[in-house]
Amino acid sequence: MFILGVTGPSGAGKGTACKILSTMGFYHIDTDSIVPLIYPKALPQLIEAFGPQVAKNGTVDKKALANAAFSSSDATNTLNSIVHPLIMGEVSRRIREAEKEGFQRVTVDGAALHEANAEKICDKILCILAPKEDRLIRVIDRDGISRQSATVRFNAQKDDNYYKANSDAIILNCTVEQLQRDLIALIKEWESLWNL
Repeated sequence: MFILGVTGPSGAGKGTACKILSTMGFYHIDTDSIVPLIYPKALPQLIEAFGPQVAKNGTVDKKALANAAFSSSDATNTLNSIVHPLIMGEVSRRIREAEKEGFQRVTVDGAALHEANAEKICDKILCILAPKEDRLIRVIDRDGISRQSATVRFNAQKDDNYYKANSDAIILNCTVEQLQRDLIALIKEWESLWNL
């Protein structure tokens, strides 16, 4: 089984890349979709770390948590230390499930794969990057947040050089058509190396 980690900063186009890879036979695991599932287990630790305002009616208040956790890189690191082990446990379970279903290729998609030590389970790490202004517009539209909130979130994340230094390949996402072309070329290159 070939496991490909797909990472990059928020709004770079990881989800779009994974949709394209799905058409090429990859089973997609989106770590963002796992986060709400692990919140109930993490809630006591999140309240201890960020205060009672991150909980509402016994569940995580996502907006309040985002405001607290993305206010600084230290706060983001605290959030990651709580949720990453739980996320990676679920990722491992889903990889086993995909293998049982007959998939030979899996993508694991997440902005913080390096921090979560995903290299331990991924054969390769692919970084998707995009111009900052494009990313800001995507995140504002996608998450329904203000430009200021998006900028605060971006400032708490790792910079492009961090992703470049910790990835096996980098694709700049300027258009969907170009992204698709570059992904197809990269996977063909890796197929010859990995006998996929």
